[in-house]
Amino acid sequence: MATSAPAPRRAPELEALFPDVQVAVFLTDVLLHDVELSDDERGFIERAVPGRRAEFATGRACARAAIEGLGRSAPSIPVGERRQPEWPEGVTGAITHTRREGRQFVAAVAALDPAGDIGVGIDAEVIQPLKDGVRDMLLVTAEIAMVDATEPSEHETGNIRVFSAKEAFYKAQFALTGSWVGFSDMQLTSLSGTGDLIETGAMDALEGIELPAAFRQTVTDGLVISGVVVRRRPS
Repeated sequence: MATSAPAPRRAPELEALFPDVQVAVFLTDVLLHDVELSDDERGFIERAVPGRRAEFATGRACARAAIEGLGRSAPSIPVGERRQPEWPEGVTGAITHTRREGRQFVAAVAALDPAGDIGVGIDAEVIQPLKDGVRDMLLVTAEIAMVDATEPSEHETGNIRVFSAKEAFYKAQFALTGSWVGFSDMQLTSLSGTGDLIETGAMDALEGIELPAAFRQTVTDGLVISGVVVRRRPS
């Protein structure tokens, strides 16, 4: 008899990446093929290939579980104009998914945000070599120097720490600014697992949020997982 895939599980070890914010994080390491989607969600993804549909549905399952973990409900998490999840009123969040050695990793964070003044970002990346030329696109000069100052055995992890933190920051800030931010616009200050992301220049798009933005990371099972919280600057 076939058995159904396990439901997403709560991940308190990842909730620790988001201090001082009431969050819930749920994750799974398998794709879920029997997730019931809303009409809006299904309309967005129905023409995609089966694998992409499963990734999308699994992300939505994790997101709904995270929202319910906060005591809220979300019958639908539609897709916005820029392909971002549209979270229910009073909640913000982010979704990440990746694959390593044939295994999936899908996770979502949801945070209570009654005033609409915070953004949270989560990102998971596989620790692996970057392709030629990619490192110079993702890391600024100071970050390259910081990584190169570590032991050679730590270079791959260091590169991915920078990449993952910036991806998490992008998701967090987008919730408040709706603006694109490039990899060269922010700089990581530490490879220790905690630190700040600072601006490399003055960006009008980021004037409304508090900077530097703090990040936290964990390294587990061949992945770097990053969490970032961004707050709106008081007017």
